[in-house]
Amino acid sequence: MIATDISIWIAAFFTIAATSYVFKDNIIFKFAEYTFIGVAAGHALVMGVENVKKYGWSHLKGGEIIYIIPFIVGVLLYFRYHPTYYWLYRYGIAFLVGQGIGLSMRGMVHTDFIKQIAATAGPLVAETGLGTLNTIIIFILTITSLTHFIFTVKQVHIGTMSWLPKIGRYGMLLAFGASFGNTVMTRFSQYQGRMLFLLRDWLGIVPS
Repeated sequence: MIATDISIWIAAFFTIAATSYVFKDNIIFKFAEYTFIGVAAGHALVMGVENVKKYGWSHLKGGEIIYIIPFIVGVLLYFRYHPTYYWLYRYGIAFLVGQGIGLSMRGMVHTDFIKQIAATAGPLVAETGLGTLNTIIIFILTITSLTHFIFTVKQVHIGTMSWLPKIGRYGMLLAFGASFGNTVMTRFSQYQGRMLFLLRDWLGIVPS
């Protein structure tokens, strides 16, 4: 039985409109695209205002004067559009960039180095002894992939150790292929979900 809920009809229309790009770029697809962009921009604007009220203004009303700093930095960013005092926005940008680099560096060392090393080498020295074949392969491909980026030692690429970066190169190609395949399968899974929505929730052809 065809659905009578207007929200399902709207969702079905935009699903078909977005899918119509497969055949040809058309006005229906552009309408769906522009609608999505407009809704996303409106949602971002509303969430931005809510974040200012929730994480800034509410603290100021509570007497936490230190929260005046984010407001000042935010106001400085808008001087970018002033013909005379545009240089003031650079202080706001400098503050944001410095803060972002400081936070990312602290997190990067822990997540991109320590955690990655522990996840790669940890299973090899588990309490049960030598790790499984899978962990051994991952460890070898990780080490050989790193050697592919060593350009300061000549023997690594054209000498007696040139087989190391070759193994690493094949390992990276396998990883890229697996990542691409996973991306394709994810997209097919999402499209399958939309088709199931059209056939089951909208048209009622497929039983629930």
